[in-house]
Amino acid sequence: MQARMCLHALQPLICYRDDAQPVRPDDELDRSIGERLKAAREHRRMTLTALARELGLTYQQVQKYETGRNRISASTLFRTANRLGFDLAFFFSGCAAVADGRTAPVELPPGDDDELRAALGRVQDEEIRAKLTALMETLELRSRVLPRT
Repeated sequence: MQARMCLHALQPLICYRDDAQPVRPDDELDRSIGERLKAAREHRRMTLTALARELGLTYQQVQKYETGRNRISASTLFRTANRLGFDLAFFFSGCAAVADGRTAPVELPPGDDDELRAALGRVQDEEIRAKLTALMETLELRSRVLPRT
């Protein structure tokens, strides 16, 4: 995220992006939450379409949440966090910095996926590693196709 030029003396609530389009400070918070939403989705290797389908939304709507063009509701953010397996607080980390005009890098928490990848990387036999990878991909695909109970 690039620094923004604010003209507080002229309009206390309006900042300008590099392309001179007005942006309210709360829009920067929406963008920050959206960046975290996108990072969480990509971390789970989920497409926009797949997440949208599970949430009962269009992929365009999810994309607008991720870019901060639309504000995500609390209930939709809660359902999204649960689906992606992220704590709700993750999406708000860095909001204080953003509200103060600073940038807040997105830092993904280590998770089970990271531990599985590390363990898989320690398997010396390439054939076994390939079979384990195929098994994990099959299980992951099956979990997306079959309804949760």
